[in-house]
Amino acid sequence: MGVYTNNSNNNAPPTCMAQAEAKKSPPAAEESVPVTKTKSKTARPKPVYLWTVADSQKWLRRHCSERCATYSDLFQKHEITGRALLRITDDSLHRMGIEDEKDREDILREMIKQRLKTDIMEIRDMEMMNNVYENCY
Repeated sequence: MGVYTNNSNNNAPPTCMAQAEAKKSPPAAEESVPVTKTKSKTARPKPVYLWTVADSQKWLRRHCSERCATYSDLFQKHEITGRALLRITDDSLHRMGIEDEKDREDILREMIKQRLKTDIMEIRDMEMMNNVYENCY
């Protein structure tokens, strides 16, 4: 595939950058439709590494058993953000005060699932960027 150049000739195809800019630009005023700000199913979740302590606590309550959700206060006390959550180990959970081995296993199992989801999203992003690059050059 060749690189498109934007010549003054109106019949020439636009550059990849011009195509990207055209996609970004909002429709003309007469074409615009009022948009309500609701979450769509295609909205991407916030990346785990950007989670706050509150986000990590919310994740714990949603994905772990009711018993494990009681450790939410420990996540607050130890300031477990998303970045810390992705790196946490059985030993660090034990040092945080989670004594029950089954609870630690449950939390770690859910954390491993979350790591996999995060990795899959990043791989898809890289594939998408690679496809954009290949289509432009």
